[in-house]
Amino acid sequence: MSLEDIFYLSQSVASVAVVGSLIYLGLQVRSTERSQRAIMQQGRADRTSHGSIAIASPELARVFHKGSAGHADLTREEFTQWMMICRALFLSAEDSFLQHQAGQLDRKAFDSYVAGVRFLMKSPGMRAAWKLSAGQFGSDFGDFVTALVEQTPVAQGPDAYAQWQQLVRAQGSVPVHPAGAGDG
Repeated sequence: MSLEDIFYLSQSVASVAVVGSLIYLGLQVRSTERSQRAIMQQGRADRTSHGSIAIASPELARVFHKGSAGHADLTREEFTQWMMICRALFLSAEDSFLQHQAGQLDRKAFDSYVAGVRFLMKSPGMRAAWKLSAGQFGSDFGDFVTALVEQTPVAQGPDAYAQWQQLVRAQGSVPVHPAGAGDG
């Protein structure tokens, strides 16, 4: 084998090694991207879960109910609580919007987020809170939410608690006790 043959053989081996390295690198980048998206989704789920648990406290649940329904009897303190709840919701929504714009939030997750925004924006109190808060956010996000608000009709939804009771009764296995009844 001549020196020239050895040279061509070594170049061929080096080319195969480079191609192999590029394939490995591509696989690693793809794996890292999937992991990063999973971490981002987990962070969104954690943030939403923790916020929901906080709003479930008796005082904030009452304020959330009154604020979302647009009850005129909100005190100034309750109004401040309501607006801070809404600010937290809007900041979380903006983060999801920006993640999607940056390619970090896939279409399915973004569609789920949009469905949540539409659900919340049916409430007159949430719509009013958005109108008061919209100027605190970037124009792309502001335009996006404002368009969703305009596309979403206001709905004083049916009593979700009554609906839940009806659905539980339809299951046929769990008796529903009136509010305040003992837990047996």
